[in-house]
Amino acid sequence: MPQPRNATLLAEREEDGVWTLALHIPPELIYFAGHFPGAPVLPGVVQIGWALELAATRLGTPKACRNMEALKFQHLLRPGDRADLTLRADAARGKLHFAYRFGAHLYSSGRLLLSPKPSDIHR
Repeated sequence: MPQPRNATLLAEREEDGVWTLALHIPPELIYFAGHFPGAPVLPGVVQIGWALELAATRLGTPKACRNMEALKFQHLLRPGDRADLTLRADAARGKLHFAYRFGAHLYSSGRLLLSPKPSDIHR
């Protein structure tokens, strides 16, 4: 059986354009193999990728970014952890704000300067 590549979505809600997704980090995620042996940690690049992917389907934002701002990785996300991912698009500035937290415990957060969608590029 292949190892999962995504968190398990437990619940989601939208309020005033801000999405909150309750996630469970499966212990058997493929990203834990080798990162790091004996003390697995969810890589930051995976957290950013998930934020982009999940925002695209909910907020209609691009799945790619061209710059990252104010990235903070304050606590490690480990196998079996639970996290609430909040997503908010700032269309005027072309940015996606994201944060992984559980209660008052902040795992990571940042702003992503989004790449324009092909339909947004004027020739």
